Amino acid sequence: MKEKTYIYYVSELNLPSKSAYSIHVMKMCEAFSKLGFNINLFVINHKDNKKNFKFYNIKNKFKIYSIFNKFIELNFIYRILFSIKILLFNISKKSIFISRSIIFALIASLLKRKVILELHHEITGFSKFLYFFFKNLGLISNLNYIFLNKKLNNIYKIDDKKNIVLDDAVNIDDFKIKKSIKYKNTCVYIGSFFEGKGAEQIFRLAKLNKNIKFHLYGDKKFLLIHQKLENIKVFDFISYNKIPKVLSNYEIALMPYQKKIKGRGSIRLEKYMSPLKMFDYLAAKMIIIASDLKVYKHILQNDYNCVLIKINDDTLWSKNIQKLFKYSKKKNKLTKNAYITAKKYTWDKRCQRIIHFSKEKYIK
Repeated sequence: MKEKTYIYYVSELNLPSKSAYSIHVMKMCEAFSKLGFNINLFVINHKDNKKNFKFYNIKNKFKIYSIFNKFIELNFIYRILFSIKILLFNISKKSIFISRSIIFALIASLLKRKVILELHHEITGFSKFLYFFFKNLGLISNLNYIFLNKKLNNIYKIDDKKNIVLDDAVNIDDFKIKKSIKYKNTCVYIGSFFEGKGAEQIFRLAKLNKNIKFHLYGDKKFLLIHQKLENIKVFDFISYNKIPKVLSNYEIALMPYQKKIKGRGSIRLEKYMSPLKMFDYLAAKMIIIASDLKVYKHILQNDYNCVLIKINDDTLWSKNIQKLFKYSKKKNKLTKNAYITAKKYTWDKRCQRIIHFSKEKYIK
């Protein structure tokens, strides 16, 4: 890419944030910066840059612009205002926008700007109506797409030349920490406690396996179960920069996803997710025990880089947890292959594919 080409990343975020969405955005911008591109991030509002970069363990810095002077939650009107304020910046028409904001992508596309919309789930609410209204009138035909999962294109039916499917990723360098198992015989879970993420199953497993300890890290206010068990401990949310060190203290990581998984608001994730925690676990050389779900089986392969078990079969989950703490031969194979898999899914490689996808369309 020529030096004069700028990439502007648009996200509806207040920084710092506890969301996986914010990790994705910050790591994508870091990867573009690391690859030598001029990357600028637009957010709703952000605090001190140094604190933000530390919070997400960002080594390769980039510019962050606040559109509003305080933290706010965007409603539909504010989303329009957010988009207009960005487009009023003195930005060259040669620049490329990568947008996680649907409203911004629609407005920018109507104005014939170079914009790629990244979708991780179905569009909902009034934004959905507007999207299909403009699409059916042929007014956003210049819009290009990044889909987190190929199933999203079953809904939006975008020409193959105008979309690319990319899973989430990880920065391998973040996890170059020597493992030293501090918590023996202990399973770990790091992530959200939203419905469907599996916290309830972990509590059931703790009841069935009194000789095993279970440590959970996440925002406690979203935890719906409050039973007190001697072998389970719930820690509050930790910033992303602390996750590699925390994971280095454990052997086994759990991903007990359910059939229906709730995101923020009314968003459903089960059909399209590519969990960030999965890539963190892989990069941290964890022994991963996960629900047997089709959505990530192109990455997680049973008895190669993880153990996949039928959803909510607590007896089988217990049997495998007990077994894996005992037999080192299988553990070594799983952790080695987990790391090999992680190296295929880095933020750098993801950004390189986006640049390659963009070249024939936007970069002269």
